[in-house]
Amino acid sequence: VAIMQNKKHLTGPQIVGWIIWWFVTILILLVLVAIMVFNPHSWITNTVAVIFGTLYVIQQIIMIFCLKRLHRNDNYAWPIVAIVVGVLGSILYIIPGIWALMINNSAQNRHRNTIN
Repeated sequence: VAIMQNKKHLTGPQIVGWIIWWFVTILILLVLVAIMVFNPHSWITNTVAVIFGTLYVIQQIIMIFCLKRLHRNDNYAWPIVAIVVGVLGSILYIIPGIWALMINNSAQNRHRNTIN
C-alpha cells in the first residue's frame, strides 16, 4: 500500500498519451527492423530509414517530457507541444494534447472563479 501512495496519479490524457507513446515506439522499431532485414543492401533506403528513425526518436523524447508535464500549473504549453508533435509527427498525439488542453482550461477557469 505504501508503494502505491508514492506513485503519482496519472490523468486520462496522460494514460492515453503513454499508450500512444508505446504504440508509436514499437511501430517505429518494427518498421526500422523490417527495412534493415528486407532491404539490407540499399544505402538510400537505409539512409532514409536512419533519418526518419532519428526524427521519431527525437519526437518520442520530446513526448516523454510532454506527457510528464502535461498538467503542470494547468498551463497550455505542454498540451500545445503535444498537438504540434501530432501535426508534425504522429497524428495520434493530437488526442491527449486536445484533451489536456480542455482539462487545463477548465482548471484555469475554476481557479479564476475562486479568486474573483
